Amino acid sequence: MKLGCINSCWFVSKIGLEEGIRKIKEIGFDTIDIAPEGGEMKSYEIRKVKRLADSLGLPIVSVPAAYEEIRSIMPHCRRYGIESYKRLIDIAVGLDAKNILACFGEYIWQKEAVDPQAQWQWAVEGIYEICGYAKLCEMDVVIELEPFKMSLINSIDTMEKFLDDVNHPNCKANMDVGHLHVAHIPPNEIKRLKGKIGHVHFSDNNGTVHNDWPPGMGSAPLDKYLKVLHEVGYNEVISIELEFAKNPDKIVEWVTDAYKGANKIMQELNLRK
Repeated sequence: MKLGCINSCWFVSKIGLEEGIRKIKEIGFDTIDIAPEGGEMKSYEIRKVKRLADSLGLPIVSVPAAYEEIRSIMPHCRRYGIESYKRLIDIAVGLDAKNILACFGEYIWQKEAVDPQAQWQWAVEGIYEICGYAKLCEMDVVIELEPFKMSLINSIDTMEKFLDDVNHPNCKANMDVGHLHVAHIPPNEIKRLKGKIGHVHFSDNNGTVHNDWPPGMGSAPLDKYLKVLHEVGYNEVISIELEFAKNPDKIVEWVTDAYKGANKIMQELNLRK
C-alpha cells in the first residue's frame, strides 16, 4: 500500500495550493489527492499542479467533490450535479488521476415529503451516467459511505445495494475507515465489498463524531481495518483526510502527526510498500 494525503487538509489554513503540495511531499507522503477548492480548477491551475506534482514525484490519485444536486427533486438541479461531476472528471484527466470521489449527502425532509426511493433512483441514474463518461476517460467513480442517519449510503448494506443498482464496472466503493468507525461498522464487514473497493480514506475519531483526527488520536481500530482491506486484496493507496484541525496555526504539525500515526500502523503490519 501507499500512503497519501488529501490537500483539503490545508483549507482552514493560510497555506496555498502549491505550498500545500510541496509540504505533503516534504512530510513524507507517497501520493496526493487534489480536492479543487470550490469544486473548480482553471486550465492553467491544472497544468501547474500536474507539473509540480510530477517534479516532486508525487502521483495524483483521486479528485473528490460533493454535489448533492444529483438526487435533487428538481431535474435542472440534477443535471447541474451530473455535469459538475463530468467536469470533475475533466479536471481529473488533466491531473492524470485514477478516480473521482462522489458523495451526495442525505435524504431531504427526513424522507417524508419526497419518496426516498425516488431520491435513491435519481442518484443511481446520475451516477450511472457519470460512470459512462468516466469509462471513456479510463477512470473510476468511487462512492463515499457517510456515517450520518439520513445519508443515502451509510452502511455496507446500502453501499452494496447502490453498487448493484448502478451496475457499472467503473463504479466502486470508497472505504473511509473513520466513517466506518462512527457508523459502528466492524472491520470484517469490509469483506462483503471484496473486489469493489476503489479507494480508501484514513482518519481517526472518538467513535461518535466525524472528527477527522490524525490516526492514533481516537479509538478507531485502524490496524484492524487495514488488515481486512489487505485480506480482501486492496493494496493501493490509503489517503489521509483531515478537515477539522483544532488549531490552523499548527496545521503542519497536525498533518505531520497524521503521517506518523498512519505510517506507524502500516509499518507494524508490513503494508507500506
